[in-house]
Amino acid sequence: KGVGWGAAFVRRAAMSYTLEALFKDVATRRGGLKGGADGPSPAEYAEVWDAYVRYLKSCLEQKRGLHLHNFCKIGWVAYKRRAGGPDYRPLCQFTEQFCRGCHLTPEVTRKLLKAPAGDVCQMEDFNFSKASIKFSNKLTKDQVFGALKSLVQRLSEAIAEGRDVQVAFGDIGRLTTRGGEAREPQFAFSAEFLAREGIDMTQRPGTGASAAGEARAGAGAAAFRKQAPAEAQGLGVFAATGGCGGGYSGGLAPVPENREPLLEPARAAPPPQAARPPTPHDGLMTPPRSPGVAGGLAASASAPVLTPARTPTSNLTSAQYKKEVAYKEAMDRHINAMEARAAEAIAERQAWQTHMDECLAQERDEIASKRTRAVTNLHYIKHQIQMGEEKKREQRKEDIAAASAHDFPNFEVADKSGSKEFVVEQQARMRAELDEQVRTNNTLRNLAKQRERTLELNQLRANKEEMALLRNAERAKKAYDREALATAWNSDIRMKNIWKAIDNHSKVGSHTSSHPPQVMPIDGLPPPSRASSVASAGRLMTGNTRRVPLGASMSLSRLDGVR
Repeated sequence: KGVGWGAAFVRRAAMSYTLEALFKDVATRRGGLKGGADGPSPAEYAEVWDAYVRYLKSCLEQKRGLHLHNFCKIGWVAYKRRAGGPDYRPLCQFTEQFCRGCHLTPEVTRKLLKAPAGDVCQMEDFNFSKASIKFSNKLTKDQVFGALKSLVQRLSEAIAEGRDVQVAFGDIGRLTTRGGEAREPQFAFSAEFLAREGIDMTQRPGTGASAAGEARAGAGAAAFRKQAPAEAQGLGVFAATGGCGGGYSGGLAPVPENREPLLEPARAAPPPQAARPPTPHDGLMTPPRSPGVAGGLAASASAPVLTPARTPTSNLTSAQYKKEVAYKEAMDRHINAMEARAAEAIAERQAWQTHMDECLAQERDEIASKRTRAVTNLHYIKHQIQMGEEKKREQRKEDIAAASAHDFPNFEVADKSGSKEFVVEQQARMRAELDEQVRTNNTLRNLAKQRERTLELNQLRANKEEMALLRNAERAKKAYDREALATAWNSDIRMKNIWKAIDNHSKVGSHTSSHPPQVMPIDGLPPPSRASSVASAGRLMTGNTRRVPLGASMSLSRLDGVR
């Protein structure tokens, strides 16, 4: 019986859906990551999975968790103890999106999404740029994103199909699922990982922990420090088997292309090489070790692989070690800057998504309000149509009742005497109405003639007044011109007399003037206008009949006579 159960277990394990089958299915469906004519390669997806495991291992070493939104959250839960520091226990919690993809029952989904009792440590969102640069060889951000999405999607489909799943997360743990309707994904951390972290799962959380676990509780420091300890100077930095790396320059050895993935079983150690004879350069390249130190410093999983993985015995000089430390610090600063930029991009994307959601909600509300108004208007129009039809029916009833109120048509023969009197009365009434129309037309015609005559008289009166105004203006203009000409003539005469007096005064022998000054008589001229602005040499012209006052010529003549 025991042999039969063991054989069944072996057959079930052989039929389980493993990583190799997952990589092969995704490569067949999606194709190769890097393209080319070689066709789909499961090794490329294995490299992506190795990068994810290295990223997860780095975060767990720093007592942080890693959150892949479409898959799971793996991290730490801190339980408070009465004495000492907190008790850390590993945690694996699948996301709601992954549970929906696996088509789990509501009870199983609620059980998997239940929050732990302790305090969950800080969870780091999966950074695809960091995974491609720091934890892979030659992968890009888009390749890591697309490959992980396809792997998680195919894994959830396999669980939904009811298959037995056995997926290893390196030396961290294993994801197992039993097939059937009551399927429930479970993650079991490996004994090697628990022993390395010093965790005793037999004890209750918060009651105590081993000394190794307390010693590793604060293991969150970086792989390199700016001030290295004295015992580390001159020691070689060895590359771990699961270390990450990438293509680096500057004299540092890159990670070999044919590095085996983490998921393959451990291979046998290579045979020891024959000892080579010492060279004169050995003392220059390999500094002396400090006494009491048995080996070199092992690189952390979060540190880049700076030495070849196949040469664990190669040592670094002090200068090369300082270069590695400087490179590590520069790489950390670069990754921090990339994380900050990625956080800003995520915040902007979330803000934009929130704005778009609000716009869509407003648009939906507006469409709903328009539809409500249209329905209300439709009901109102239907009500109006019904009211119009009711009104037509009532009007038809009233018309029928009014038409039925008299005895038309009545074809009885009337009396001749009565018809004659009626005709006479009708003729008299028509004659009176015609006379009234004639009188009204005559009255209207007379009123129109009288109104036209009044308009003609008013127009004639206005024309006469306008002609009189034009004649008066013409007379005033002629009088003004005459006065201006006379004033100009008198001024010209007086100026000529002045010039003559000046010429006669220059002659020495002449004491008396033989000719009196000539002045234009203005007795017969009309009086000048008060509004005239023409200035004379003497006083302004007045309206009297006296002569023009004496000018400068007469004054000079009198002075000559006195002499």
